[in-house]
Amino acid sequence: MKATEEEFQEKLAIGIAGEDIVYPWLKANNSLVQDMRYQKHEKYSGPRLEGTEGKIVLPDFAVWNKNPNKGNFLVDVKVKTDIYPVNGKKCFTVDKKFEDYKRCVQVMNMNFLKVIFIYEGKFYVYKDTDIFTTTTYNNQYGSGTVYCFEHNINKIEY
Repeated sequence: MKATEEEFQEKLAIGIAGEDIVYPWLKANNSLVQDMRYQKHEKYSGPRLEGTEGKIVLPDFAVWNKNPNKGNFLVDVKVKTDIYPVNGKKCFTVDKKFEDYKRCVQVMNMNFLKVIFIYEGKFYVYKDTDIFTTTTYNNQYGSGTVYCFEHNINKIEY
């Protein structure tokens, strides 16, 4: 059964609310933050890079730091209501857009990607290299590969 437009809009609103909470936190803890969510884009598609090499979906934020130990990185925010069991571990999941986000890191000459999962009011902050495994999904929103990050309370930063 396909998700309704109303269900999609509800999930989108929850996601935007989560991103709006992370944005000031990123600004308070980094030199400069670019909010890439509202760049011009077509209806029903998120902001993206486009050109002769195709299209790449952008993550939510780009972050630059004067302190080289912090690095320059991209950030995508995911609000989660559940943790899913995968190969005996509880995991947060990210869909195939994760591949685009990692490509953006290369194209934009950033150091790495962070994925911030908001779960039970806390920020779990992972780097793209923290992937536990991949698996496939098939639900009302579609089917495909998901990237799994093991739930770890040591990843809570806020």
